[in-house]
Amino acid sequence: MPARPPAKTPRQALAREDWIRAAKDALIRAGINAVKVVPLARRLHVTRGSFYWHFKSLSELHKELLKAWERTNTEPFERALLTGEAPHAIKEFQTVIDLWVQEKDYSPAFDTAVRDWARISKEAAAAVRRADGRRIDVLHHIFIDMGYEDPEALVRARIAYFHQVGYYTLQLEEDPEQRLALVPIYAQVLTGSSHASIRAAGASSGPTQVEKVAQLSPEAPPTGASTTAARAASNSKAR
Repeated sequence: MPARPPAKTPRQALAREDWIRAAKDALIRAGINAVKVVPLARRLHVTRGSFYWHFKSLSELHKELLKAWERTNTEPFERALLTGEAPHAIKEFQTVIDLWVQEKDYSPAFDTAVRDWARISKEAAAAVRRADGRRIDVLHHIFIDMGYEDPEALVRARIAYFHQVGYYTLQLEEDPEQRLALVPIYAQVLTGSSHASIRAAGASSGPTQVEKVAQLSPEAPPTGASTTAARAASNSKAR
């Protein structure tokens, strides 16, 4: 009679990442008060001993959860600038739009849950400030690549970012097709341009997707500069 394989220990049965994933799901579903050892163990069908194979304390799990959030929800934004190609502002901005609208490499639900947590946790609040700063820095670089100068480039980056955070915070109920159709208009308003192309996010994934095109020109001068010139010309004529 063949020998039975040795029983799996808690360390073998579950990996550290399984606990972090379960903690993420609990955070999104019910907030940080749901991220506790016993409820997570029940959900994973293991004993508390499994948890302590991987973490010294619940606080350590909280720290790892924040690290996972920063890694999965912020690094994709930074990769928009790391294509290995020469800066192309429109392509960079398109990548950021895709992240927001497709919600594949970025989870708005995870973002919202961590922001709620940050209201009662200094450690979570510090992580949110750090992530917000990194994301705004990405948008800032993009607007610089578009030809804007500071402080306008920074202000446009903040407006673009605050707009998207507000969209999720308000929990707008919007049909996906309608959202896709509005993407080019949002892009045109946020970038202040009116030539070259920004496609609706997700259009490349298949012929059934809605594709709306707005014209945004990376060569066009920033609107602030053109408006200033127009006013100067108008004033000279008035004299």
